[in-house]
This record gives sequence, structure tokens and C-alpha cells, in this order.
Amino acid sequence: MFKRDRENIKYYKRLCVQELEWCRKNSEVICNKANVLYKKYISKEPFTGRNRCLNFPKLELECKKYNSKIKRGTD
Repeated sequence: MFKRDRENIKYYKRLCVQELEWCRKNSEVICNKANVLYKKYISKEPFTGRNRCLNFPKLELECKKYNSKIKRGTD
């Protein structure tokens, strides 16, 4: 935080710090829930909220393509 920051910026920065601290304290719970969601999605298990999930297999494929481009040094 800087002295010259306006009050609304200071408030936002404090809020971000609090959120980050919360995420760090709860990282194990967050990761476990993310893994459960991923496994349900991959297994094609029906659950409410499936339509709000990202398409994990498609994202993984795109990630592999991107990483292979980075390794080759091309855009």
C-alpha cells in the first residue's frame, strides 16, 4: 500500500490481502473440493452444476498444445 493511494484503492488492497490469507488457510479444503469436482466431471457422473463446469478434457488438451509450443519456442 502506498500513502498516495485513494481510500477505495486501499480498501480493495486490504480486501485482496484478506482473500489471499483465507485461500492460504483453506488451501487443503479448496484442493480437495476441486479434485472431487474434477473426478465427478471426468467420470461423467451426473451432478447439479455440471453445466456450469469448464470442459476439463478440452482445457487439458489446449494446455498440452500451449506447453509444447513454449518448449519449441514458437507462438
